[in-house]
Amino acid sequence: MNRDRDRRLAGVAVILTVALLAFAYYNYGPVWRRASAPGMEGSLERSDGYFTVQDENARTLFTTGHMVTVGDEFIDENDVRYIVERVSGDVATARAVGKMEALPPLPFVSAQAGQGENTGSVGIYHTHSDESYEPTEGTSSVEGRGGVLSVGKAMAQTLDEKGIEAIHDDTLHGPHDAGAYDRSRRTATQLLKQKPLALFDVHRDAGPAEPYLKDVDGNDVARCMIVVGRTNPKMSANLDFARRMRDAVNAQTPGLVKGIFLGNADFNQDLYDRALLLEVGTEKVSREAAERGISLVAAAVPRLLGTTTGQPGLGGGTGKAIGWLLGLAVAGTFVYLWIATGSWEEMKAKILGWFGTGGVRIGGRRRNGGSGEA
Repeated sequence: MNRDRDRRLAGVAVILTVALLAFAYYNYGPVWRRASAPGMEGSLERSDGYFTVQDENARTLFTTGHMVTVGDEFIDENDVRYIVERVSGDVATARAVGKMEALPPLPFVSAQAGQGENTGSVGIYHTHSDESYEPTEGTSSVEGRGGVLSVGKAMAQTLDEKGIEAIHDDTLHGPHDAGAYDRSRRTATQLLKQKPLALFDVHRDAGPAEPYLKDVDGNDVARCMIVVGRTNPKMSANLDFARRMRDAVNAQTPGLVKGIFLGNADFNQDLYDRALLLEVGTEKVSREAAERGISLVAAAVPRLLGTTTGQPGLGGGTGKAIGWLLGLAVAGTFVYLWIATGSWEEMKAKILGWFGTGGVRIGGRRRNGGSGEA
């Protein structure tokens, strides 16, 4: 008896241990991966300062507050790909390795494979909800509700105006540390239950204002850099979506998206193949400029998702529109025939006659297709 009891207790202990390990891996695995990544030291961003990433001719490609490590990549506005080969202090050197292959054309079908029917919405949240803009807030960080939340709100408002439902989750994920991505992972998971067409984690970068500013119609507008995690299993799909987004935005406002950075992390993008991190301006840019920038980015999202008339995008809008038109055409034909013939039997006879079915008995008489003889 005691031996059987001990075995049962040992079995329960094994089951509990496996369950606890699975729970820990799911909830804290990203932290372990980041903490063990070479040069990351448990953080995805610098605590102060910024990196300048240059090409082999010392030409600045971009600046960022993200940690930059050997093996990271950058894809510029023209689809030229660079790989970081050396990091020395605040300067990283990247080598150009050629142009990316052209993206294949988008199909006229929904790309929500494996996710079920999508809602046509877009999810927005903020891992670093304290991030702020010094010219407006007077500080780069506001504990609790930082200025970046207003930037997310501006994005949501523009999407709503364009006819796309925006789900803006302003849950706070402080403090601003390596664990923020694990806290925001819960928010991202909740947003994905709404089955959105895309999911955006909106941030602001760190560094000087100039590389992140452009003039649009006489106004300072914050540029955007898209960030993709290169250590997550959905990296290829994330990058494909990032390139399409860059092209859609820059087609409407040239140079607004300065490029795509592939960093040594997952940024919770392993949750969804259309999840992106957007860096909108830096702490040296005004919040108003960042709001103008994100509004222009959002204005291109309908083009990206294919929700505008005739645009073959990632959503199923075009295919559904064609389906509705065909359905209306068929329904209209049936209504016309009902009115013209006056009865179901007469309408059926006319339809069968179109398809060459020969004589059809109607009301006790036989009408031969096309002859008119009784």
